[in-house]
Amino acid sequence: MIWAFDGLSVTRVVGLAAYASAVVVCACRWWRGELSDGQKHRKGGGVFGILAAVQLLLLLDIAFNLRWKLHEFFMQEAMGHGVYGLRRRPQLLALWMLIGASALCCAVIVSRFRRRRGAAIAVAGTLLSVALRCAEVLSYHNLDAVLYAQIGKVMLVSILWMALTLLTCLGVWVDGRRRIYI
Repeated sequence: MIWAFDGLSVTRVVGLAAYASAVVVCACRWWRGELSDGQKHRKGGGVFGILAAVQLLLLLDIAFNLRWKLHEFFMQEAMGHGVYGLRRRPQLLALWMLIGASALCCAVIVSRFRRRRGAAIAVAGTLLSVALRCAEVLSYHNLDAVLYAQIGKVMLVSILWMALTLLTCLGVWVDGRRRIYI
């Protein structure tokens, strides 16, 4: 498994640390399954187990470069069919569809978790992390130029990974402090 960490850059280290932290925070909140006053709640705790699993998948993606392997697969398929040069418009369309689907899903999340703002924040943060990963797989040239711009020793994408995991962790914390029992 040493091959998974070839080319361990500062950007990757930031991503690994961010998603590992989110996995721990979500898993602990799921495992505890209690509110700040110690009373156990029976409903809704499973959402944090799901978030922990998704955050773990995102962590594994960074550790093993899965998104780039998926991107490479699609690129090879397109080249094999002779359509690689025609990818720009479909990529842009797919990117806009991803943005629209993400916005719609965030609206549904806010509606679904209207009484649990913390859970809504955590789920939306995780959803946006997944959407960002999908955008990376799409690899639209203009977006890549922005995402992979260097800011100091890291790329902008790692700052976004960190911000989205912080959003997830903030949501977990807010939900743990709530006093409304559902």
